[in-house]
Amino acid sequence: MINTMKLTNKLYQDFVIEKLRDSDWESGNSGPLVIELDPTAVCDLACPGCISEDLVSIGNSFSNDKLMEMGQEFIDYGVKAVILIGGGEPLAHPKTGELITLLGENDIHIGITTNGSFIHKFIEPIAEYSNWTRVSMDAASDGVFTNLRPTKGGKSKFSKIVDNMRMLAKVKKGELGYSYLIQTEADGPGIKSNIHEIYDAAVLARDIGCDYYEVKPTYQFRDDAVHKLMKHDPKLMEEAKIEIARLDDLESEDFKIMKAINLDYALNSVDVEQPKSYKKCPSTHLRTTIAPSGAFICPYWRGKDDYNIGDLNKMTFKEMWDGVKRKEVMDRTDISVDCHQIHCLRHDTNDTCIDLKNKLDNKENIPLIDEFDRFI
Repeated sequence: MINTMKLTNKLYQDFVIEKLRDSDWESGNSGPLVIELDPTAVCDLACPGCISEDLVSIGNSFSNDKLMEMGQEFIDYGVKAVILIGGGEPLAHPKTGELITLLGENDIHIGITTNGSFIHKFIEPIAEYSNWTRVSMDAASDGVFTNLRPTKGGKSKFSKIVDNMRMLAKVKKGELGYSYLIQTEADGPGIKSNIHEIYDAAVLARDIGCDYYEVKPTYQFRDDAVHKLMKHDPKLMEEAKIEIARLDDLESEDFKIMKAINLDYALNSVDVEQPKSYKKCPSTHLRTTIAPSGAFICPYWRGKDDYNIGDLNKMTFKEMWDGVKRKEVMDRTDISVDCHQIHCLRHDTNDTCIDLKNKLDNKENIPLIDEFDRFI
């Protein structure tokens, strides 16, 4: 059975309920539970259609000292989990390994989204402390990988990344995932369909020793704040359905197939409407995004000045979180207007948070569950 990712179940954990109890969607709270951190905007790949192309073209990074200072601040501030992501390639920063060790030794859970090319440089801290490491692959062969995820010189790192994943699979304590973003010619100039390798990539992931294989749809994100599922040729989507149906046969206790929340909508070319009746976003109080170019209320607004809540190069995390700039951005942001064309993965989370907060304020009983996943 293919598993569909669910986020709202995580909200009933006792530490989340405690944070919700102490939060107000107008005035905020004492700090986020989860931080998405871009250590750098540098990347060794040149993927066509990269949604972070503007940031990568600048290529700035946190200084070594600043990165480690922020890590200590996260510890002091009671952050529960940090996701190393980008922006650029998080493992391209020379201090990422030390940061992972610092956070891990202080009981902050760590997730890593990576292109996999530098895993070997930090194999020991990743193996020891990463709760999960998800490698963006999108291919099962060197040819398709070279088209979708080439280096700046046009060469392929496919074999090197596969070798890195095999190395990690042998020593890891956390989970290792193989991420497959379904792409076709609709995703941009020069991009060729990878649909025919969906099944073969899952076979490769299992052979590598991955714990799961994740199938995801692509999105289009325009400057006019439109973020929605990409529309593909219906014939290609029928081919994708056939490939995905075959994945059931690969599932076992040790190898799971994960399906993104909105994958079925993409496969069936459904226009998903997501009206937002709420004006304030609970998720922006529970999670935040930090990059060398600024801190942002959420990853959808990474790099957008209107939603920049502070520069961690020039201030401490506390100064940013409690600062005037963050308050000004949060006060003027109206989710029902600003995000009405964004297909947000946290929409159901927000609805559930609002409902839970109302119940807490009314002193209603909420069934709590033990901690099982800090990456809310």
